Amino acid sequence: MDMLKEAVLRTGCLDAVTSVSGGGSLSAEVLAERLLLVIYAYGTNTGIKAVASGGHGHTADELRYVRRRYLSAEAARAIAIQIANATFAARSTDLWGQGSTAVASDSTHVRAYDQNLFTEWHSRYGGRGVLIYWHVEKKSLAIHSQLINCTASEVAAMVEGAMRHGTTMDVEVNYTDSHGQSEIGFGITRLLNFDLLPRIKRINKVKLYRPVPGEPDAYPNLTPALTRPIRWELCPCRKSHPYRSSRIPVLVEDAAEAIASTYIEAD
Repeated sequence: MDMLKEAVLRTGCLDAVTSVSGGGSLSAEVLAERLLLVIYAYGTNTGIKAVASGGHGHTADELRYVRRRYLSAEAARAIAIQIANATFAARSTDLWGQGSTAVASDSTHVRAYDQNLFTEWHSRYGGRGVLIYWHVEKKSLAIHSQLINCTASEVAAMVEGAMRHGTTMDVEVNYTDSHGQSEIGFGITRLLNFDLLPRIKRINKVKLYRPVPGEPDAYPNLTPALTRPIRWELCPCRKSHPYRSSRIPVLVEDAAEAIASTYIEAD
């Protein structure tokens, strides 16, 4: 609680929190105390009822009122962004070095009650709950989190967090696991100007196609992983006849460019 209070005092991240209805008669001091208690209750999974039993003078009903009227998803995201930006600004380069441009992203399975409308069964983790997808920068600061379906692809969540985290960090590299990468994902991140560096499962079994025939020794360090050259004649001409071949209806870069353009136009 002391760490949370100091973060609020140093960053002023609660100043932007307003009522969802546009009004509110609570004083700034009382609202800040109740928001701190509610954030602590949810962040530590202690629960509002347990937190309300302390000697601070705020009842459980008052905390639930503040939770419903003030602590929306948008407000929580704005609070997290302000804390992250303040952390970046306060870091001394003598102690921390130059600012990081790399993030690691992965999902966390959080168990939830069956009565929760968002609860889903996850076949890989073997239990009911929800998935929270995190983007964490190299020095262990979370810059983005989002709720995703248990059956959703993590590639879209990876791109979403790297592009729309909202902080002042300039993401140039995104580390992820096998679930956060795909051929389309490589194309999208290429066009969005950041590198996708996945930890590919069973990478010792992966084979790479050589780009040009007749040069078997062009990449000596990759020789154990190389296989036959790419059959470029099977790929359609993207500019003139993008759907000419029935075997490859559209190039990966076409699909990646179309998806990436939505992110570029939106931002």
